[in-house]
Formats: sequence, structure tokens, C-alpha cells
Amino acid sequence: MGLSAAAPQASFDAILVLGAAQLPDGSPGPAIRRRVRHAVSLYQEGKAPCLVMAGGPTSTPMPEADTMAQLARDEGIPEAAIHCERQSTRTLENAVCSRDMMAAQGWRRVLLVTDAAHMPRALYTFRAFGLDVTPAPVAMPRSLTTLALVLRETVARICYLWSVRQFLAKGK
Repeated sequence: MGLSAAAPQASFDAILVLGAAQLPDGSPGPAIRRRVRHAVSLYQEGKAPCLVMAGGPTSTPMPEADTMAQLARDEGIPEAAIHCERQSTRTLENAVCSRDMMAAQGWRRVLLVTDAAHMPRALYTFRAFGLDVTPAPVAMPRSLTTLALVLRETVARICYLWSVRQFLAKGK
């Protein structure tokens, strides 16, 4: 009798995708499209059994998570594999809300998906909240917009050193 090949075990409990701005008409912006496409690819590779879309309403009344979830469904991801966190509107809130969702679901290890320029700040923030996240950065196109984002993130990382400490000191 031959041995049957077992299905590969997922390395992570979930793939967590951080939101980004939608277009004024509510459609997904380029960052959302990049991030979801990358997350879907990781899911299809069997890295984790589910996707978590994180992001509340920012530039439109529709939560970013819902826009991202629809893109994932359009790519063939089953509804049961998609979870949405619809409250957070910034990276610090992503970490707080994701921590709560992870605890409720019993998830310990997640792949964190966001743009490469945003990843250092996101990693710092999530790890400061005690979350076991592994980076899965999304490559960004070379452009003036990307350069502006890199500069913005440099300043934001410095500000978050203070913001995260202040938030944690309040015992949230």
C-alpha cells in the first residue's frame, strides 16, 4: 500500500491585508488593488486558510474592508475564507482591531500585507501590540507618487514612535 500525499499545512493562521484609500466614487484605488492581488496570490499558494481585510470608512462611506473583500471574491476567494474588520481608519487602529479579532478567532500568526513603503511602520505598530506578524510587502511602481509616499512614511514612522507609546501607556 502506497503512502498518500497529505495536503500542505498552511504556515499562517491568516493573511491580514491593510486598507488604503478608495477612489471618490467608492471604487478600489491602486493600492487596494495591489494589496488584494498580492494577498489572493498568497492565499492561492496555501500560505493561510483565510484573508482578513482591515479598514473602515475613510474617503467614502463604504469601509475599505468591504471594497477589498469584493475584489477578493471577484478573484475566486470563497466568502467563508474572507473576514472583515470594518472599524479601523489608520495603522494604529488596524493593530488594535486586528489584535482583538485575532484573539477572538484564536489566530496567533499572520502574514501582514501592505505596500513596501508602509511596511516598516505597520510592523513596528503591530509588534508593539504583541502581534506575531510576518511581513509580506507589496512591490510598488516607481513614480513620483511612490516617492511622495516614501517621504510621508518616513515622517509617519517617527510620529508613530510617540503615538504608539502614548496609546499603549493609556492601557488600551
